[in-house]
Amino acid sequence: MADGMVRRLVIAAVAAVVLGAGSSQAVLSQTVPDVVPTSYERPRLDEFWGGSFFTDAVVSPNGRVLATVKFVGEESAIELFDMQEARTKRAGGLDMPFHVYALAWKDQNRLLLTGWDRENRLGVWVWKIGDARARKLFRFDAQDDDYAPDPKFDTEEESNSFYTKRDDARRAKPRPDRTWLVSKLNSDPDRVLIGTQLENVDRLVSVDLNSLESKVLDEATPDHWTEWFVSNSGVPLIRREQARLGSSVRLVRLAQGAKPATTLAEFPFEEHYGFDVLGPSTKPDHVTVRARQGNEEFAAIYDYDLVAKTFSELRIGSSRYDMEDAIFNPDNTLVAGIEAGRGSPFVALNPKDQARFEEIQKRVPVGSMLRIKSITPDDGLWTVETESPTDPGSLWVHDARFNRMLKIGQTDRVLNEASIGTATWLDYQARDGQALEALLLAPVGAQETMMPLVVMPHGGPHGVSTDNDWDRLAAFLASRGYLVAQPNFRGSGGKGRSFALAGYRQWGGRMQDDVTDLVGHLVKTGRVDPKRVAIVGGSYGGYAALAGAALTPNLYQCAASINGVSDLMTKMDWVSRMGNPVSEAFWKRTVGDPAVDRVAMDRASPLKQVSAIKVPVLLLAGDLDDIVDPKNSQLMYDALSAAKKNARLVRFPRMKHSPARYTDSANVFGEIDYFLQNCIGTEKLTSGPPANRAKKREALVIMDTSGAVPAKEPK
Repeated sequence: MADGMVRRLVIAAVAAVVLGAGSSQAVLSQTVPDVVPTSYERPRLDEFWGGSFFTDAVVSPNGRVLATVKFVGEESAIELFDMQEARTKRAGGLDMPFHVYALAWKDQNRLLLTGWDRENRLGVWVWKIGDARARKLFRFDAQDDDYAPDPKFDTEEESNSFYTKRDDARRAKPRPDRTWLVSKLNSDPDRVLIGTQLENVDRLVSVDLNSLESKVLDEATPDHWTEWFVSNSGVPLIRREQARLGSSVRLVRLAQGAKPATTLAEFPFEEHYGFDVLGPSTKPDHVTVRARQGNEEFAAIYDYDLVAKTFSELRIGSSRYDMEDAIFNPDNTLVAGIEAGRGSPFVALNPKDQARFEEIQKRVPVGSMLRIKSITPDDGLWTVETESPTDPGSLWVHDARFNRMLKIGQTDRVLNEASIGTATWLDYQARDGQALEALLLAPVGAQETMMPLVVMPHGGPHGVSTDNDWDRLAAFLASRGYLVAQPNFRGSGGKGRSFALAGYRQWGGRMQDDVTDLVGHLVKTGRVDPKRVAIVGGSYGGYAALAGAALTPNLYQCAASINGVSDLMTKMDWVSRMGNPVSEAFWKRTVGDPAVDRVAMDRASPLKQVSAIKVPVLLLAGDLDDIVDPKNSQLMYDALSAAKKNARLVRFPRMKHSPARYTDSANVFGEIDYFLQNCIGTEKLTSGPPANRAKKREALVIMDTSGAVPAKEPK
């Protein structure tokens, strides 16, 4: 993550979403043991969203004040704590009528806030400590007042109509207006750099914090997500552009004096390990990059000379994994790299910092991933975020002055190991001897043998991997009593060049075999009941779920897909229509070229193998998906219906590639819950599918070959 703004503005595939379902007579007649102790109460579905939780915490440059922000209902609360003594004391705060997710100190007296305003637009504010309100750095129009109260309504119908029309107006725009923090400019006491997006064009803007006067410094290519990298002295050096459709990345060196702007590199996003900027460098005309030079096996961190266009120095590397990201201190000096392997270990330049990382790891819950949120200039206080597959996360401060770890708060007080279960890594071998790994989430009170299994292949598939982070859907399924397995099959990111290339043109091939072999291993060792296995996934994971049902029809009891690819020719047609030749060339290399590989692509397409499917299939699709053509799900349902197969399609009229709003999330999770319960669960439900369980404004489009109608919600 970068200065108050998500470092990678990735709109590409969402990894690991998904489902499973179905019920044959054999499954229905089983006597299924309850794996949950009688004292355990499963968390409710609505406990996976909402509530009050921390989103950020940063310590002021002088180490005196800790600022935290948390969501409280529909608002954000910023709190200040005095860190001068060995224990904290509340020293003030501010309530914001919108959602703030990131903080940054400009100086001892001013905080920069990044979040979503009342119109759901990303914005940046400056708050002078003690003031009653924060000031927005950039306003989109004269009516842009984030403190204005909502209208009053006489009836619920009027309220619903108003918000529905407002939501539809937002979605009608190709991209919502937004601003984000690029650099707080340590070299300038009264200015910051922000990015702005208006009418699909991103611009770099300098803003005076006193007068709020702004000046445009750079303009990006239309229809691209943009990120700028700035030197220590405040000079913009590089513009990173990611195509909104097609997902290619272009790195542009900005014009310097008489030197014109030049393109440094252009590549598909899925190959971003090849060359990507992480941050500034202490050297003039240099940036810090993560790159894989030539045929090197692992991506490492380098200083890159923008003038000579060469790698000038290797800073941090690993002999086991690609380097994923980097940590910088307040003066933009590189502190450590982060490996892409299990738990994302730190590789520090200074042995003292390495020892500190290891000490922090000992003091947080076992198995947690660490993210360093802020470092004070004197290096005394680090704010740290932790999360794990069974814990949504917590915020901490490591205070070297008093040798303490102070826990600021946790994301959710209900969801943790006591409600989700336990996470472990499994090493197994594929049929050809390739060493593979999978993350296993076992529910509370899990048996050692004959467990019901949900396999969740991640999305992507390239450049993406399963790690020790929080996956809400996987945790939800584990809380329902299933063993959840998330494999890093060939083609997954972070494991080096050879492992990545081994997944090219292997849709339905080696990548699918690696998932199949995981199930075989778990069955062979007795951990899993072969009569209670489901496969669920989103995006590529949705393809893998459908391919599992079609290509290994006797392995699973049900399969489910969220916005998954059902037909490789349909996918390639969609890619071609994006009009991005860089991205199209990548997908031809990784999936296949329709001009020469059509037979093989049809053989690997679930849509073309519908006749082989024996189990129930659940399809969940967002009508506004801009990553996978929504037509994939409709075509799959139509083919299953024509073949008289057991299938259910639920289309979400306002959902994109993955559920983001509560309405869509509650319905997606509810559908999955019901589907799996009737497939491999302990209690069969007869009340009907839980359509529109969120009871919000829009109606879902539902098609079901069984003729089932929405009725009572599941427990």
